[in-house]
Amino acid sequence: MDPHADIPIEPASMSQATQARRTVVSVNILCTLGTRLGTPLSALLAGSSISPAQLQDPHLEITPEQELQVVHNLVRLQAGTPGLGLMAGLEYHLTTFGIWGYALITSPKFRDAVNLGLRYLDLTYAFSNIGFVEEKDLAAITLRADDLPPAIRTFVIERDASAVQVIQRELFGVAMPLKLIEFAHQPSCELARYEAIFGRTPTFGAPVSRIAFDASTMDIALPKGSPASAGLYEGQMQQLLSLRKQRGGTSAWIRNKLLANIASSPSLAQIASDHFMTERTLRRRLADEGTTFRDLLAEVRQTMAEELLVSTGLSVSEVSARLGYASTSAFIHAFQKWRNCSPRQFLEARTKEKQGQ
Repeated sequence: MDPHADIPIEPASMSQATQARRTVVSVNILCTLGTRLGTPLSALLAGSSISPAQLQDPHLEITPEQELQVVHNLVRLQAGTPGLGLMAGLEYHLTTFGIWGYALITSPKFRDAVNLGLRYLDLTYAFSNIGFVEEKDLAAITLRADDLPPAIRTFVIERDASAVQVIQRELFGVAMPLKLIEFAHQPSCELARYEAIFGRTPTFGAPVSRIAFDASTMDIALPKGSPASAGLYEGQMQQLLSLRKQRGGTSAWIRNKLLANIASSPSLAQIASDHFMTERTLRRRLADEGTTFRDLLAEVRQTMAEELLVSTGLSVSEVSARLGYASTSAFIHAFQKWRNCSPRQFLEARTKEKQGQ
């Protein structure tokens, strides 16, 4: 088989890795790199709602969008730095990922570590869509970033690819030879930098970015493998991932965004642009959570409408303006759909309820 021939990209496991909350550890790594290169910390954190003091709390959870803001800042402010993503990826060690890293360390074989890592990719800091494809004598880890803005795709792919190389080296104790490495983008620095990290010169302009091993590598036993420990860690990862998704999720984040800006009622396209995502990506994430932007906007408007009518003494027209409606009649029509009554009838009914208590 020609190792450079394209293989079908049908990943055995794939994760968006951008739905669950994550700790601030990765942002701290990015900021440390940025400040080392001469960028002020305040500029790196701009727009992220993360304070310098919060960077020191390894347990602090943030949204993926907050980290993406820092990624965008770093890439923009260090646009002239060659191999920026490669540099960043070298800072991500197995211990960086907490329980996810320990679970991989205790996996019996490399194949087990890869499969486990992909199942719980949402517990990492990756922004690439990472998959695994095996065909004949080639086992490839694939990386895609099609849903991210073009300005940060190369950084994200190279950061995640470099981190993959660090992880496999730490799992084995030595760097296992790659059969090939390909990137869909063009080089971001001199080829010698890639060779130093990956042990061979990549091919650029490929259909998909991928890091490939000889298939036999997948069944090599890991030096610290312990099936019992790996099973214990997996149970803990299930609980942690469930908690992070309950506390976060795209719909919760957008709901909060709408509540904070209800008067201007930002569109889905505006929210996506503000957080360096495509509208299609944001729409798909909401669909995965069983909702739509229109449903969230209606939910937020209904909640706010009822609260404003009952607790503020504002008129119907004033509430309509506060909620960003183009006209009072449009607000009344929407309210009737929610409550099967007009805002005035709703307020009168609530007033009677309070008087009867």
